[in-house]
Amino acid sequence: MIRALPPIRCFAALVLGVAAAWATSCPAAPEFSAAARRTDFTFFIAQFTENYAYLDRAEKPWESWSTRFAAAVERADSPEAFAAVLASALDELHDFHAEVRSRNPHRWLPVPTFADVWAEFRGTNAILIAVRPGSDAERAALTPGDRLLRIGALPLEQAIAERLTTAVDQRDSKSRAWALLSLVAGRADEARRFTVMDPADHRRTVTLPVERRFDREPGALSVRLVGTNFGLIRCHNSLGQQTTVAAFDAALAQLRATRGLILDLRDVPSGGDSSVALGIMGRLVTTMLPYQRHRIPNYGQADVERNWIEQVAPRGPFTYTAPVVVLVNHWTGSMGEGMAIGLDTMHRARVIGTPMAHLAGAVSDFQLPQTGLRIAFATEQLYHVNGTARQDWVPPVVITDPATPDMDPILTRGLAELKRMVKGLPNADEK
Repeated sequence: MIRALPPIRCFAALVLGVAAAWATSCPAAPEFSAAARRTDFTFFIAQFTENYAYLDRAEKPWESWSTRFAAAVERADSPEAFAAVLASALDELHDFHAEVRSRNPHRWLPVPTFADVWAEFRGTNAILIAVRPGSDAERAALTPGDRLLRIGALPLEQAIAERLTTAVDQRDSKSRAWALLSLVAGRADEARRFTVMDPADHRRTVTLPVERRFDREPGALSVRLVGTNFGLIRCHNSLGQQTTVAAFDAALAQLRATRGLILDLRDVPSGGDSSVALGIMGRLVTTMLPYQRHRIPNYGQADVERNWIEQVAPRGPFTYTAPVVVLVNHWTGSMGEGMAIGLDTMHRARVIGTPMAHLAGAVSDFQLPQTGLRIAFATEQLYHVNGTARQDWVPPVVITDPATPDMDPILTRGLAELKRMVKGLPNADEK
């Protein structure tokens, strides 16, 4: 039988909105008895093994979930405890697009939504490679180039080992990268304490507050002129808000006469909604164009798959036809990543920045029938039309220089690229 998938939701839930979602998504009388938990855990595994988009991965921890987590399910006699069991299972995927939509106060916070630093292993060292503007980490003067030595009381390698489980290969580089990013994002109810060493070998310990604060301008987006009559539109983590489309339309009307446009997608860590992305991209094309490929493997049968190309249709009172540059970084997540690959696919923009958030696939939500908890994981694979998986795609122009408070190399390069593109147009007189 061909399965029927629930509606796709290409976003990561904001933790601050989870409590409200909890109240509206649960059944009238959620049941947390041992029998209900066993039923829902079985349902969870069945839905996962039928619908997860990446069942062909080398490690398959879900094959032993029912036995390894049986005792934990029996002990989990509260909504928070049972949510933690489900989260522990999904954590073994090392996939930030798989999560429990939970109010559990001790939950690990989602990346990149609540990440304020980005860290990578360079050899055996864990190095901070980016710090999110307006974040607690920036206010604490954490800086790209700092080496992470300890997380809380634990040496880094011990913290990594404890974040991973024995069901997976703890030496795998992608698993270790996931654990590192999860650890620096931290838990919702805990202050974070990092011991770092700067490139000059000065060692210090930094404590970041429990409540995360990210400073940004108010509104769905901001609009300004830069350079010689170029427009800049920056989205403020607003790709999940339908009002963003109208805000973009208004911004484009304001910038209609500009010679080029910079679309800044470096603050969209929570992903968004496809209709918002299509609404924005539709103002930049004059004809229907393909922007990404969808693939559902194991579609009803193990050797059957479903593939289709999604297209962008033009919309609005006019099309903005001047050259476009898109800026991305590690906080360009999910739907923002889709917009970047789409505008590149359509040859409508030059994408510039760091690698993005690497969020894999399009996400669906499933509600457990007895407890009312909701789980989310990728049910479709997404690709650039050239065949590159979205999570593996990197911008054609990669910027590796770290940003400092008084320097924005991504914007600087984007503006230079836009000037070059305008200069190459027929009858251009750009100086």
